[in-house]
Order: sequence, then structure tokens, then C-alpha cells
Amino acid sequence: MSQLSKTELTHLQRKVRKLKRNPRQFVVDSRAYATTRKAAYLAWAKLGSFALVLLLSLLVVFYYTLWASPRYVSEAQFVVKQAGSNELPLAGLAALGSVSSSMRDALVLQKYIESSAMAKALDEAVSLKAHYERSDWDVFSRLGAESTLEDYVKFYQQHISVMHDELSDVLYVEVQTFDAEYSLQVANALMSISEAFINNIGSKMAQEQMAYAQKEVERSYNVLREQQSSLIHFQDKFKLYNPEQQGGALVGAINELEGEIIRQQTEMKSLLAFMRDDAPEVKAKRIRIKALEQQLSEEKSKLTNEDKKSLNKINVDFQEIKLNTELASDLYKSSLAGLEQVRSEAYRKLKHLLIVEAPSLAEEDKYPRRLYSIFTWFVSLILIYLIGRLIYSIVKEHKE
Repeated sequence: MSQLSKTELTHLQRKVRKLKRNPRQFVVDSRAYATTRKAAYLAWAKLGSFALVLLLSLLVVFYYTLWASPRYVSEAQFVVKQAGSNELPLAGLAALGSVSSSMRDALVLQKYIESSAMAKALDEAVSLKAHYERSDWDVFSRLGAESTLEDYVKFYQQHISVMHDELSDVLYVEVQTFDAEYSLQVANALMSISEAFINNIGSKMAQEQMAYAQKEVERSYNVLREQQSSLIHFQDKFKLYNPEQQGGALVGAINELEGEIIRQQTEMKSLLAFMRDDAPEVKAKRIRIKALEQQLSEEKSKLTNEDKKSLNKINVDFQEIKLNTELASDLYKSSLAGLEQVRSEAYRKLKHLLIVEAPSLAEEDKYPRRLYSIFTWFVSLILIYLIGRLIYSIVKEHKE
């Protein structure tokens, strides 16, 4: 018994020594290699080059059934709506070629989700690139460890799909990763970033319009203040509140003086009819008429004169300043009304992301579609084999 164990141990040691010395020869001399080689020869003799198709098909089956890393999907559906949107759908030919604002926003958001900007944002938020590069996943499914940004964006676009429903303007987003909980995390981050992006579009436009309207209000207010200051300075300079009213009062006084002069002249004619020219009553009446005429001349000189301080010239300057003040006031009122209108329009232009279906946790993997992939590869290999055989036959026929 001891001698038998020693013989077996020596035989085993020889095998190990041979494996260390020449591994290739050890495999070639093995019984398993001989059996496999014999089976390959028999398969090649019966099947010919089609055996390669079967061998590759077996490798494909092995990969998809035992090796391929499962990918889990988190799905979400949402729609972009404007706060004050009251769009009505167009019917018939009117709908052809027309693009509503909600559809335009949905298409813009779709392009943003598929862009490198979203890929970078997700990488910053949840380290998506590092997840795709993990060595836990199979080499054919994962992203290369030393991949560039362009490689990452391309890989991202292959694992994030966005579809737009033209009838309902709903965006359907599908997120693929190698972990179910992580897919949900990425989908939630994608929703948050998308909402911030679409809100930023509306708020940025609203802020720009509000800033412009606010500047117009400030500018018109400053103009109004300047015109009001000019008006007050003019009134203080000439000590007149309203030269137009003053001129009206002066014209009224002139008319009264002219009427009084006519009345006094009439009375004097009546006195001269029965009194002498040097009568005291006639002299008194003549003195009164002269005083009235002198007063009338003074009042007229206040109203119209070549002097720059005459009331008519002052009134012209006053009317110009008053008109400019009224125009500035109207401009200020218009700017305020415009600001309120822009504020109302800004609210109506704000955009919101309405969630139709929130991201959910996947309970089983969706990709790769194993049976579909195996069948597709098998059909493709057969087609390649048939085309290769056809080309080989044509070339061989021409050689003969």
C-alpha cells in the first residue's frame, strides 16, 4: 500500500514538473485535448466551415446567459407647460408645419437631455462616469477605465434615451445603469437638472424684460423730476404760478378798463352838451379818463412788450416747460403701465415641468434583451456565413 502511494505520488510529481517545464506540450499530450481535437475534426468534417458559426453562436449564448452584466432601467414621463399658456390645438391643414411653444420647449429639453451638458451635469451630481467605468461590469458592457470625455458622452447617449410624443408633447426618458437603485438616483437627478434648466429659460427671459422695463421707468422718472424742477425754478424766477391764468386775468382787466373809458367818455360828452369846457365836472371827468387811459397803457405794456419780461413771452416759455413736464409725466405713467404689463407677461412666460410619471425603482433588469440578442446574432452570423460562402464560390469559379 505504501509502495503504491509512493508510485502515484511520483507520477503526479512528474505531471506537475512537466506542466512547469512545458505547459503547451502538457496540454497537447493531455487526453482532454486529444478528445476535443478529435471532436473538432469530426465536426469540421461533417459541418465544414459552418462549425465556426455554431462555435461563435455558442460564445454568444455563453456571453448573454452567464457573463453579460444586467442593466436596470428607471423610466419617467413629464411635459413642459407655460404658466399662462392658453394655446388651442390647430385642426386640419392649419396644424401642418405649425410648432406650438410647448412643443418647442419639449424639443429643446429633449436636445438638452441628450447633450454633453447634461452628461457633465449628471457626472457632477451622481458620478455617472465612474459608475459606467467600474470593473464590476463585464468588459463589453462597461466604459473603458481611461475613457475620454467624448467617449463618456457617447456612452451616455447610448444608455439614456429620450422620446417625444408629438400628440401630447410628453417626454419619455429611460435611464440605464448597472444598478437598480442607482438608476432611480440618476433619473431623479436628471429630472431636477431638467426642471432647473427649463425654469432658467423662462426666468431668464422674464428677468431681462423686467430689467429693461425697470430701466425705462427709472429713466422716465428722472426726466420727469428734471422737468418739474425746471417748472418750479421758472415759477420762482418770475414769481408767477401760472402765466396763462395771469395773462387771462390781465386781459380781463384791460377789457374792463376799456369799457370804463368808453363809459366815462360817453358821460363827458353828455356833460359838454350843457356845460362849458372849463366846468369842474368836465375837468374831473377828463382827468379820470386820462388816468384810465394811462392805466390801460400800463396794463397793455405788461401783456405785450419788446421786453423779455413781458407776459406773452413769459407765457410762451412757460407753456414749453409745462408741455415738456406733461409729456414727461405721460411717459412716466406709460413706463409704469409697461412695467406692470411686463411683470404680468413674465409670470405667464414662466415654464414648469409637470411630472406625468415619476421615476420608479426597477425590480428586474430590462437590458440586455438576451433571447432577442442571441437570435439576432445567430441570424447575423448565418447571413455573414452565407455571403462569405457565396463570395468564396464566385472567386473559386473564376480561378478555375
